[in-house]
Amino acid sequence: MNLFLIFLGGGLGSLARFGLSSAIQNLATKTSLHRFPFGTLSCNVLGCFLIGCLFGYFSNRVAPPWIFPFLATGFLGGFTTFSTFAKETHDLWNGDLTHLTLLKIVISVALGIFSVFLGMKLTHPGVS
Repeated sequence: MNLFLIFLGGGLGSLARFGLSSAIQNLATKTSLHRFPFGTLSCNVLGCFLIGCLFGYFSNRVAPPWIFPFLATGFLGGFTTFSTFAKETHDLWNGDLTHLTLLKIVISVALGIFSVFLGMKLTHPGVS
């Protein structure tokens, strides 16, 4: 059953990432920062926030058995993407955009960690 829940959640998360990432990147193409991958950054930061909320909320509650396979591993695993982050970072580096490459790495890691922390604090203030 867990494999099915992960499969279902992963497919839905991937579709959600594609839709949101494409929409955000489409908006960014109309700006001078069109080469910066805002779509992937947005999905990864939002996914980090949501997983922080999920784990914070269930830190002192009993979760239904489907929650973590479907939402954490499946949906949020499909919604966030390290491989696309790495590929886009490589593309920026190869495009001689060293400043954007370094900015992307720092922003992605810092915002991701902060977002998990914020999500956990908002759903369970006692969690550190």
